[in-house]
Amino acid sequence: MYPVSSVFGHALREAHTLAVRVDAWYDGALLIEDLPLDEGSAGQVTIQAGTGVRRQLDLTITDAGLWDDLDVTGVELRPYRGVRYPSGATELVPLGVFGLDEQSMSVGPDGGIRIRTAPDRWARVQRAKFETPASSQVGDLVVDEIVRLVTDAVSGVAVSVLATSTATVGALVWDRDRDKAIVDLATSIGAEAYFDNDGTLVVRDAPLLSQPSVWTVDASPSGVLLGGDLRRDRSRTYNVVVVSDARTDGSTPFAPQVIEDDDPASPTYVGGPFGRVPYFWSSPVVTSAPQAVVAGTTILNRVRAVNAQLNVDAVVHPGLDRGDVITVLTSSGRVEQHLVDAVTVPLTVGGVQSITTRSSRPDGAEG
Repeated sequence: MYPVSSVFGHALREAHTLAVRVDAWYDGALLIEDLPLDEGSAGQVTIQAGTGVRRQLDLTITDAGLWDDLDVTGVELRPYRGVRYPSGATELVPLGVFGLDEQSMSVGPDGGIRIRTAPDRWARVQRAKFETPASSQVGDLVVDEIVRLVTDAVSGVAVSVLATSTATVGALVWDRDRDKAIVDLATSIGAEAYFDNDGTLVVRDAPLLSQPSVWTVDASPSGVLLGGDLRRDRSRTYNVVVVSDARTDGSTPFAPQVIEDDDPASPTYVGGPFGRVPYFWSSPVVTSAPQAVVAGTTILNRVRAVNAQLNVDAVVHPGLDRGDVITVLTSSGRVEQHLVDAVTVPLTVGGVQSITTRSSRPDGAEG
């Protein structure tokens, strides 16, 4: 969760005044401050599950006269949402840094500018294919290799490395797909790489359900839970991950590593009624059996967790992010810990936040 003051969360549970702002930046400098937005349909930021682009922005700007100013390659939008306190002070949470890939303008007298699914900076990584086969920096830390590959495509960005792995890179050659190369490297050390609220490149250990809860979505008198549904979907749930050696450089291959859900309290326990359902993964970036175990454990935490999903509508907390752990307390008294998979942050008054979560914790388990 993006860090906010101690009074921010309390304010969201009471009647509060919304504060929203979107600025346009170009080449590291503020271009247009506080763009005029359509109050009824300003748009939203979507933070989504999966690898690649993490955040996307939809926006409606009321002043069509800004078209030429925004129709410049390299312009980035930075939206914010927060609270205006009774004192007049404003606390805003940045929601990402977005490039303008697609925009349209009405030619009518009351037309505005419509920006659709503007992606975060990771879209530049996806577009920066290797023009010729690229080799790894053998012996460098995997985290440093991830940073190198990203910043070669998106230069001049701040970098925050929080991943704890000290694994090093073997001899690798990538043909075209820079994005996949980075994702495979991150998976191999149990990490993820993305651009955060401030547009900073973050490399961190993959989130786990055992992390402390950062927010409670509840149906109490001062609660923020507005509705939702609990869903079970076991069609793509696995409880065994088999990681194989995919290197082709002549190295002695390591034996396939099998990582399984061995927790008897888990609904996908390999010794329980769910049975054994294997998921197979291989990548040349994994160079040793211990590294394969790390990668397999990361994948297992993801693929076994889809069996328990919760979709809720709530009062908007703009600081919530994918990978946060939240406590969900329903009106029936059910308490569950859930890992946020996807979340929306509307930019309008009265907007509702949609949160999609996953959990492998048994129903009713607390803490």
